[in-house]
Amino acid sequence: MNKTILTFSLLALILTGCKSEDRDPANKPNVLLILVDDLRPELNCYGAGHIISPNIDALASESVLFTRAYTQQAVCAPSRNTLMTGMRPDGLGIHDLATFFRTNVPDVVTLPQYFIKNGYQAEGMGKIYHTSHGNRNDSLSWTAPHWNPGRIINQREPIVRGDTTRLHTSVPLINGKKIPWFRFKMPEQLHTDAMTITYAMDRMEALQDTSFFLAVGLVKPHLPFVAPSKYWDMYDVSSIKVPAPDKPDHYPSFAFSNWGELRKYHDIPAEGLLDQDDAVNMIHGYYACVSFIDAQVGRIISRLKELGLYENTIIVLWGDHGWKLGEYGAWCKHTNYELDTRIPLMVKLPGNNKGEGWHSNAIVETVDIYPTLCELAGLNLPEHLQGSSFRAILDKTVSKWDDVAFSQYPRSALINGKQEKLMGYSMRTPEYRFTQWINRDTGEIVDTELYDHTVDAPEMVNLASLAEYQELVTLLENKMNEEYEKEHKKKFPGT
Repeated sequence: MNKTILTFSLLALILTGCKSEDRDPANKPNVLLILVDDLRPELNCYGAGHIISPNIDALASESVLFTRAYTQQAVCAPSRNTLMTGMRPDGLGIHDLATFFRTNVPDVVTLPQYFIKNGYQAEGMGKIYHTSHGNRNDSLSWTAPHWNPGRIINQREPIVRGDTTRLHTSVPLINGKKIPWFRFKMPEQLHTDAMTITYAMDRMEALQDTSFFLAVGLVKPHLPFVAPSKYWDMYDVSSIKVPAPDKPDHYPSFAFSNWGELRKYHDIPAEGLLDQDDAVNMIHGYYACVSFIDAQVGRIISRLKELGLYENTIIVLWGDHGWKLGEYGAWCKHTNYELDTRIPLMVKLPGNNKGEGWHSNAIVETVDIYPTLCELAGLNLPEHLQGSSFRAILDKTVSKWDDVAFSQYPRSALINGKQEKLMGYSMRTPEYRFTQWINRDTGEIVDTELYDHTVDAPEMVNLASLAEYQELVTLLENKMNEEYEKEHKKKFPGT
């Protein structure tokens, strides 16, 4: 990848003059967008028989489930910015948690904002945008103020004491640090995610005579792993196996993070591996949270059906990125590997309520969701979008889908005794994952990774340095440059 790619200008990325269309409200499908934090595609419907997820499985049975969907950056804010703006991290020029996206692109029309322009009521509740580390919600995206369960929690004295704004932050502190997993002791309906779903169900009822776009953000299974006891009890702890801690052969030392997100919790070592018992508890807690979230998805889908809205609603269930559960001896996200970049994604079309869902192995990306929802709702596409609609896959009007997915992750690394700022650009093709680490100041290629998914799905052998793969490395490097330029410049006049 050359320096031109890295310095691609942001100019003229946003065109906002999108004319509202005159449409019959009766013909407009509703949209229910369910966002789940840190949910990797380890669900029964994805072939993980050990996970108890009957409600998401039922939704999947009436949806198109994508087995190869990818995030653009495996961390909360950039992945959500991409979903909501239809722009890639480099297009936005934002790769961190703290930068509000309108700082760089003040006039961008977000996904719900575009639906508002086309006659919809758009409301958001729970975790939609990443609203911490100095970041904030976007008021232009909603027709009513964004709702967060923290508002209600602060009014629930003496059930919740102090100034906490999220119920899961009531996890006990030990020496000033939260513990990473905990059985939720209060009534289940007081869990933040349960409260978000309750509010969403109320809003669906209030909006049932309108065309609505509802974005519902669930926090779990994000750390800390807090779920009611009955969800922990669904799993036999003796059956939980901790993955082998082996790293890939020939991997760059900076490709992995030190999982600082977890290191800040009580009794988690500052360096090195978790002990076996802690690793089992972590996995157990994650599974419990997944099953708890599954129950919340079941609640909102049931309410949609009770209101008679299910058949006329597009439902998207999306995870913002993957998560490592001890694989490679690592935890959390923050890499370009398959475990962190591959996400759960399913799309239920209006009228499909007879178990006629199916699985697609087409490669799609988070950035593609915005244009896809526009096309499904019969809306013209805004010109700033950097993704491609996959409606043709949903409609089964294409027999072959030739595409790649791009992910990226910034890293600081000591190179030849000097601290350098790197960007890892990763391209997923049907057969390979190809990653190049670029010095962000010089454009120099610092290191390369190549994993052959036809024989190495866990990405355990980096082939990039082997002599017999140099021709393939060159071919993929050229393809990456070509595809990157196309994906970041298409649809923009003058670029």
